[in-house]
Amino acid sequence: MNTITAPNTADEIAIWISETATICNPVARQRAREAFIDTFACILAATSEEVVQKVFEGLHRSGGGLCSVVGRTETLSAENAALVNGTAAHALDFDDNFLPAVTHASAVLVPALLALGEEVGASGDLLLDAYIVGLEIQAWLGHRMIPAHYAAGWHATSTIGAIGAAAACVRLLTLDTETARSALSMATSMACGSKIQFGSMTKPLHAGLAARAGITASRLAAAGVQAHPDPFEGPWGFLSLHHAPARPGNRRNASLAIIDHGLARKRWPCCASAHRTLDAIHQLMRENDLTAEDIARIETRIPDSNARNLRFDSPTTVNEARFSMTYTAAALAVGGTLGLEDFTEEALHRPDVRAFMPRITMLEAGPESDRGEGIWDMPAMTTIATCDGRVLVREILQPVGTIHAPLQEEDLEQKFRSCASRSLPPQQSEGLLAILRGIEGHNVRQIASYLRSLSV
Repeated sequence: MNTITAPNTADEIAIWISETATICNPVARQRAREAFIDTFACILAATSEEVVQKVFEGLHRSGGGLCSVVGRTETLSAENAALVNGTAAHALDFDDNFLPAVTHASAVLVPALLALGEEVGASGDLLLDAYIVGLEIQAWLGHRMIPAHYAAGWHATSTIGAIGAAAACVRLLTLDTETARSALSMATSMACGSKIQFGSMTKPLHAGLAARAGITASRLAAAGVQAHPDPFEGPWGFLSLHHAPARPGNRRNASLAIIDHGLARKRWPCCASAHRTLDAIHQLMRENDLTAEDIARIETRIPDSNARNLRFDSPTTVNEARFSMTYTAAALAVGGTLGLEDFTEEALHRPDVRAFMPRITMLEAGPESDRGEGIWDMPAMTTIATCDGRVLVREILQPVGTIHAPLQEEDLEQKFRSCASRSLPPQQSEGLLAILRGIEGHNVRQIASYLRSLSV
C-alpha cells in the first residue's frame, strides 16, 4: 500500500480510520517498528527522572489497573499507565519529532497503544497498524494547522497529538465509523497545551496527557457517548479556534505520511529547534579541527518560532537547559558532542561551559520565517568566527535525523543500548531490543510481562 485516498472531512477521517485495510507497506511498518524502539529507549533512559517519579506518585493511589508502567512492578489503569509512560517518553526531549504536525508523535502514540493494547490483549502487528493510522491523522491536521497553530504558541504534541492518539486507539479497538467520529470529536475537547510550559516539568507531561486523552476518548465513544459530528470546521470548530489558516486539507492520492516524511529521530537530547545549529557547529568543528579555545564567537540565525522555544539564555534548571541555545551550543563546543550526561545539575554549572556561553549569539530570522508551509521551510545559518580570523559558515535546512539526513539502523540501536543502560543490564537490554525488532510476532501482554520482569 504505497498511496492512499487521504481523508478531507470529519466523516472521511472516521471512515478512513475504521474501514481502511490493514496497512502492510514494508517501509511504513519498518519505520513504525523503529519508532517503538526509539520511544522505548527514551522511556528507559527516563525511568528515574524526577518528573516521572512525581507523576507516578501522584497517580498510583488513584485506582487500580492491570497495565504496565516501564520500570515498575506496580500496574495502573490503561489511562494512567499511558500518562506515566508518555511523560517518561518525552521527559528528556530525546524522543522523535514528526515534522508535518510538529509533534512528538511517538511519545504520545506508543504509550497509548502499549497500555490499551495490553488491556485488550492486542497483537504487536495491530499495534504497528494503529500507530501508522494515528500518525496519518496527525499529518492531516498538521497540513491544515501548521505552522500557524504552532507559531501562535500551541504545543502541538498535546493538541494535534491527542486527536492522533484517539484515532490510533479507535483503530486498535476496531471501532465502527460512527464511534470513530465521536472519539475524534471528544478528543478535540481534550486537546490543549501551551508552549509556555517549555522548560518546566509540565512540558513532558503534555505527551502523557495526550496519550491518556486518546484512550479516554476511544473508550467513552465505545460506551456510546456522542459528540458533535463535525468538530473541525466552522467558526467554532477546532481548526478555526486553534489558528489554522483557511486552506483545504487535500492530501488525496498521496503516500502515507510515514513514507513521505518519516520521523525525525533525535541526535541531540534537547529541543529540536536547536538541532540545525548544533549540527552546523559539530560539522564545522570536525571539518576544521577546532576546539573551544579556537572559537571567538558563534552566531546563529533561526526562524522566529524556533528562537522563541529557546528562550532560556541563562538556564537555572536542567529542564530550562534543554531549551537554551546558549547552553546547548556551548556544551557542544566545549565537549565536542552533546549527550544525556550534559543535562545534569553538575553539568549545568560547569565553569568552562558557563564561560563559553557569552560567545553564543542567537538571532531571529524575522516574522516572515514563520509564514511557510512548514516549520523548517527556512534554513538555519550558523557562523563560527575563529580566534585566528577565519569566518566559517554553514546553512542547514533539515537537521540530522530527518528523512533528508537519516540516522542509520546501527545509530538507532546504539541509542537504544545507551539509553537502556541507564536502567538495565546489557543482557536485559538486548532481550527487549530483540522483542521490539520482532514486535509483530508478540502479543502486547507478553511484551508487558517482560517489561515488569526487568530489573530497572
